[in-house]
Amino acid sequence: MVKPNKHFQSLNKTYLFQEIEKRVFHFKNLNPTLPVYNLGIGDIAEPMASFIIDAICRATEELKEEKTFKGYGPAEGYDFLRRAIAQNDYANLGIDEDEVFIVNGSKDAISNFQELFATSNTIGMMDPTYPVYFDSNVIGGRGSNIMFFSCLEENNFIPQLPEKSCDIIYLCSPNNPTGMSFSYNQLKSWVDFAKERNAIIFYDGAYSSFITSDVPRSIFEIPDAKDVCIEFRSFSKMAGFTNLRCSYVIIPKNIDIEGFNLRELWKRRIGAKFGGVPYPIQRGAHILYTSEGQNEIKSKMASYHLRAAFILQMLRDLNFTVYGGIDAPYVWCKTPHGMSSFTFFDYLLEKAQIVGVPGSGFGKGGEGFIRFSAFQHQVYIEKAFANIKRIKT
Repeated sequence: MVKPNKHFQSLNKTYLFQEIEKRVFHFKNLNPTLPVYNLGIGDIAEPMASFIIDAICRATEELKEEKTFKGYGPAEGYDFLRRAIAQNDYANLGIDEDEVFIVNGSKDAISNFQELFATSNTIGMMDPTYPVYFDSNVIGGRGSNIMFFSCLEENNFIPQLPEKSCDIIYLCSPNNPTGMSFSYNQLKSWVDFAKERNAIIFYDGAYSSFITSDVPRSIFEIPDAKDVCIEFRSFSKMAGFTNLRCSYVIIPKNIDIEGFNLRELWKRRIGAKFGGVPYPIQRGAHILYTSEGQNEIKSKMASYHLRAAFILQMLRDLNFTVYGGIDAPYVWCKTPHGMSSFTFFDYLLEKAQIVGVPGSGFGKGGEGFIRFSAFQHQVYIEKAFANIKRIKT
């Protein structure tokens, strides 16, 4: 008899964003004439730059000519993109191009990387944080082995080192959803902890391009991080690749676990289960390392920072307690009057037609908060806040 993977039963019945969509859909059915302003969106709202599309189209055109045609590509990614990443994003950090692996988005890579480890490993992760860390380990059979590092107001949403050891540690900086970043010394303490306890850190730097504060953009800025750390980064938000899916993982050569080299394990996994990111998409990512590409990223980041600053200021003017919005596109807002996250979500939707993301969907530590996003257009955000001001008054 065929049997299902029963670990799925330990997950929430619906994924966080599916639950949000369900509630919004129900509201729209009841109120078809009212506009709904989605300030919870984690997706970009603007089209990709034309020069990126042009690079993708040129690469696609190559596939119709015999001299330039390409079939199956290397599972680890094409050398031209791996080299550009190592030389630009990790200049002076000692990362070689053969330690760079091109992947189909950070979510895909992070959820798959846990396959390299035994189900008996203990897992530690920030709370609140991105749901994929928890969900992928539950599906992988480690649901009973997970501990949480509380990210609360009293510790400025940066977790303290645990007293108990764990084998695999998930860190995200700037953190989604709180928008808060680790300082150099805070990050160093975690690297030192991992070395002392023979642990591995999965470092999610998907929002590193948003950083404006004097904090590390990469965990490899910390001495000895190459001994214990894997880093994930993405082109999704910085350059609009949320539909095309292109990200990368840094796996240092010298991480060995009981005689197995981690980089070689990943190479074996992708050789067996992954066909590689398409050549035209990698050419689109590669163009970002030209002066035109870097200017585009700077322009996009400046635009998002202005919108995040606007959201922060508007919420403060309305006497909300808010965090984040400096090094990340997300503003972490405390719910008023002790409302639960979903109660405040429903209130905003019904009274102001505003959609945020309930903080409790990112973990128990997110209860009592809601996440707003700066990815929407400025005019759209201003209309949304006009509604919030109305109900606040």
